[in-house]
Amino acid sequence: MAITTLELDALKPKSKPYIIREKQHDKKDGTLAFKVLPSGDIDGYFIYYVDRKEKQKKIGRYGKGSMSLKAIRDKYTEFSKEYQSGTDIKEQALVEEAAEVQALQEQAIIDRKKQMQGSFEQLVSLYLEHVEAELSGHHYGAIKKAYSCNLQGFDSTIKASDITKQDIISIIHPIIARGSLVAANRMRAYLSAMFKWGIEFDDELDAIKNNVQFYIESNPVTYVKKPLKKEAPTDRFLTESEVRTFWAALNKSAMSPHRANVFRLMLALGCRVEALSGLRWTDIDWNERLLTIPPARSKNGAYWVIPINDIAYDVLISNPKLNNEFLFPAKSGTEPLRLDGYAKAITRTCKQFSIESFTPKDLRTTFKTLAGMAGLSKEVRDRIQNHALTDVSSKHYDRYDYLKEKRHAMIVWNDYLQRVIDGVSLDDNVVLLRKGGA
Repeated sequence: MAITTLELDALKPKSKPYIIREKQHDKKDGTLAFKVLPSGDIDGYFIYYVDRKEKQKKIGRYGKGSMSLKAIRDKYTEFSKEYQSGTDIKEQALVEEAAEVQALQEQAIIDRKKQMQGSFEQLVSLYLEHVEAELSGHHYGAIKKAYSCNLQGFDSTIKASDITKQDIISIIHPIIARGSLVAANRMRAYLSAMFKWGIEFDDELDAIKNNVQFYIESNPVTYVKKPLKKEAPTDRFLTESEVRTFWAALNKSAMSPHRANVFRLMLALGCRVEALSGLRWTDIDWNERLLTIPPARSKNGAYWVIPINDIAYDVLISNPKLNNEFLFPAKSGTEPLRLDGYAKAITRTCKQFSIESFTPKDLRTTFKTLAGMAGLSKEVRDRIQNHALTDVSSKHYDRYDYLKEKRHAMIVWNDYLQRVIDGVSLDDNVVLLRKGGA
């Protein structure tokens, strides 16, 4: 017989819990039962048998604010169908409960992941910190400037792992639209290197230190074509006549004496503008007449030792000392002159003295070219200019610094450059003799 609401409501509590059961036509259906607690509360139960052993599965509490008798019967019917199919209701409940716990744990991991997951902005910031600490100052400055110019307006709050090929294209295309294909190529390279670093970041201690992970599975830049398949190398160098005109112009131009001296040293020593602009007085060994550029300002990350020839020595000792740390300080006195000012200074000077336009980098190319004409071998020129030598012997076995050869070469170059500056023609026989000695 089915128990009615009136019957349930009339049940009285006892000192101990007791159960009343409905009579079922077939035990295979399971039994609906109600347990009356000493408190007067009544709970509905599904009673069934496994291997002739009785088991109970609680359905829910009966009464106002809880389950109605109909709701309890509906749940009983659901359990009965599962029971008839051979399912152990209680065991199934345990499995479901375990699955629910596992789902909650997995969700907690996902929530934690979302909390730690780094944005594109964080990727940029941490990568720049890495570049500044591990690579040259020149490389750091170039990447920082490129990011600053080309990431304006981009939604940097996007998770780094969600950046797609289309996002990269949206960064690169405006650069291409400006006609700056080389700049677009380099921006693409900078982004690619950053994402490659980001993929490996999660396994580093810095991930724990910064409480961030990026979960980047693939490099989105890989699928973006290079704007230029191959950048055309610059072949601009100043002729002897142009060097003479430019050297004289440095004495007459309105540029600061410090910038003019950097250009003079570039021609005298073959250095990069980034290395010379940041010169400290402590980089100079006056007794040995050596200039040492530390790895932070050396493009290949190695110490760069350059013998100081007479022309460079005169430039250095006559340079106005306005700062105890930097040879060429900015007005603030806390940092060197800005690099972007050098190109502007050359542009203005070229216009003023009718010199075909060139860039600071072209002065380094000029040294390489004219020093070859002066008789210096390519190997010695490469060592003077701190080019990374990639042959097996140079990379792994040759630890001799070629200082003696570099000193001799710089004397030869000094004589040649002085003749160019003075407008004295070079005797071919003298050049040939130097080729044998260098």
